[in-house]
Amino acid sequence: MTTRTTAGTALDTLGPALTVTTDPADPAGGDAMTATAVLTNTCPFPLRNAVLYLMDPGATTATRTIPLGDLRRGAKITRSWTTRMPTDVAGNVSFTAHLVFDVAGRSADCARSARTFTVPYRPVGVQDPYRSFATADGAAFAQYSSQLVIWAGGRDLSGGTDEKGVIHLPGAATSSSAVQVETVSLTGSDNPSAKYGIAVANDLTAPEKGGYAVLTMSKSYGLEFMTDSDGDGHLDTWAGGGASYHPAWLRLVRSGTAYTAYATGNGLAWDEIGSATVPSASGALDAGVVASAVNLNYPGTTVQAVFDHFTVEES
Repeated sequence: MTTRTTAGTALDTLGPALTVTTDPADPAGGDAMTATAVLTNTCPFPLRNAVLYLMDPGATTATRTIPLGDLRRGAKITRSWTTRMPTDVAGNVSFTAHLVFDVAGRSADCARSARTFTVPYRPVGVQDPYRSFATADGAAFAQYSSQLVIWAGGRDLSGGTDEKGVIHLPGAATSSSAVQVETVSLTGSDNPSAKYGIAVANDLTAPEKGGYAVLTMSKSYGLEFMTDSDGDGHLDTWAGGGASYHPAWLRLVRSGTAYTAYATGNGLAWDEIGSATVPSASGALDAGVVASAVNLNYPGTTVQAVFDHFTVEES
């Protein structure tokens, strides 16, 4: 596994100076390594009840929690932790330190720094309960913790052409459900029509069995909410447009045969993109993520689509 590094910096110039370095500086996946945080109190006041939190990539809680007590002006503290470069994550991988201390009797989080490595995604396949399927050329798949990755060609994903790569959960979307994902990045092609997003159907490996709909973000032409109105497996209704933004959050809500599509750039304020009735939707639907290079005018191109936080929930 190769890596590219970006030096850690203090992210808040008004707070204490905090940096993170690693040894070795360019670790490969699985390598033992030492991460070191250096904190200097450059504030014009002492830091009270300071606590340093040190975190490995992908960790949801601190790898180490170090109480530092009170730090006078100009104090410099160095703390290290021994860990390993993960083998099950890719993309931006960071060893992070952040400092919490009291100001006027209240806790403040005023310094944060990270040593970040960019680890290439590799087509390592997906794990149960996920399944993968493709009608596009050059398709491959990967799962890294909460991230899903699709590499796919494909001439188009609309109308009479349905060429795509899919990672899905069979029978996951009940008659009252919400399918949601973060579309992180779409790379590998200059085609502005390339797209990635959510797909549902009675059977995603055979859209002609009904219930088919997709909600995608294109590389440059905005959102596309498409459904199959007559159950023949072809996407023949459309809503969307506007400017594209990456990352984006996409959400497709099902209530029986009624589908409503939403999107947001921050995961908080959702905009409704459109709604449609898909009479052929029946029972529990397959739900997943989808990508297509839409390369009819860009022959041979393949996109890399990265997704995170894919969920299917009762609504």
